[in-house]
Amino acid sequence: MIQYRHHVAALLTINAGLLFAAGAQAGSWANSAPFGATLKGDLYTPTTPAASPAILVVIHMCTGHSSTVHGWFDSFAETNGFYLIAPDAGKNCFDSSASRDGDKAAIVKMVDYVVMNKNADKTRVFAAGMSSGGCMTNTLLAIYPDVFVGGSAMPGFPAGGWPSGDTSCTKCSSNPPSTDGKYWGDIARKAFAWSGTYPCSQQWVGGGDEYNFNGWLPAVAAQWQNLGNLGAASDGTGAPSGWTRKVYKDTAGNIRLETNLGPTSQKHDLETVNPTLYGKVVTFLGLDKPTGACGVATTGGGGMTGNGGAGGGGTSSGSAGKANAGGSTNGGGAPSGSGGAATAGSGPSTAGGTSAAGSPGTAGGSPGTAGGSPGSAGATASAGSPSASGGAPASGGSPGSVGSSGANSNDASTGHSSGCSMSSLGHSAPGPLASLLAAGLATLFVRRRRAKG
Repeated sequence: MIQYRHHVAALLTINAGLLFAAGAQAGSWANSAPFGATLKGDLYTPTTPAASPAILVVIHMCTGHSSTVHGWFDSFAETNGFYLIAPDAGKNCFDSSASRDGDKAAIVKMVDYVVMNKNADKTRVFAAGMSSGGCMTNTLLAIYPDVFVGGSAMPGFPAGGWPSGDTSCTKCSSNPPSTDGKYWGDIARKAFAWSGTYPCSQQWVGGGDEYNFNGWLPAVAAQWQNLGNLGAASDGTGAPSGWTRKVYKDTAGNIRLETNLGPTSQKHDLETVNPTLYGKVVTFLGLDKPTGACGVATTGGGGMTGNGGAGGGGTSSGSAGKANAGGSTNGGGAPSGSGGAATAGSGPSTAGGTSAAGSPGTAGGSPGTAGGSPGSAGATASAGSPSASGGAPASGGSPGSVGSSGANSNDASTGHSSGCSMSSLGHSAPGPLASLLAAGLATLFVRRRRAKG
């Protein structure tokens, strides 16, 4: 028995040393990663990627470069195991005009690369950027809702506010041409018709912004209200001291838009004045959780709830898009864009892939049955209430068909309603300490069996 205790003590010491050595490592940036895009960009790989790692595209401001954003979110990516993509404009500013080409298509190609080559989760792709990067963030969310599920602009214009081809933003200090939500919503819909749930959005801007980004904030809010069918603004909680936070909710009560307006002393540059900003972005987007988005994670299956409908287009390279309303996967990877009808309870549909140019699939995808039929593995939530997200169960079972009724579901197992929730992984991967101890104890067990034999 004493000898056995010595073996255990030795194994614990060795494994602790191994764990310390592993923890001492740090993730790293690969400059000019082989994305194959028209823009260059860097890729941050955490030391230990999560079992289903998210992607955060971090976008620099005018006069910046991909290396400018190194350090903004590195520690959070390392802790939570998600990837960072840092595109480089290669010029003064990004062209964030409302079209699915140019700089925007290049960034999506970078996302496709990480999804395909790093086993990243295509249902958890986010963007965050400052100034020109904030404008690009809002544009990506509005015209690539089939790729991105959320983002944070620090600060940004509405999609369509940045002049086409402008790489210096000579009109930044001007007032927006309109604060009408339909005006801005139509710009996004013209660039890409989308019947699913639009991404969640977070906005940050100083009250004394010298480029008048604060003057554009009402237009930004109006665009997201229109696209997301959100209610009126209400007071939010947890804003930094001196800041005003407003939140906008969908019909199920989920916060889909958050605006943060700083005091008049807060100028355009938010990088150094508000050092806790990056952590607040991570929390809002839900990047500090293994699943989910916009601060909400679920334990049950099912895709995003909300505006049901036919599957939309996939990403520009024809790979599968993110989960659409009702639990169907849109853009199922068909490069020709041919879609098929979702079948009740049978799992993701293949509706609406896209062509290589990124245009919507020719068939667009046929909608599934209204509300989703029960899945074969048991389609009701654990509390017994049917799920409106396509019949996906809260504890096991495959996603159902696209829910065309537009109803919102509640996650009965957690008590949360989610407008941007994703299917959970089911089981978490074992931590490094548990794996090391298990391996050591297994070795000791084998040795003791051999000694007895």
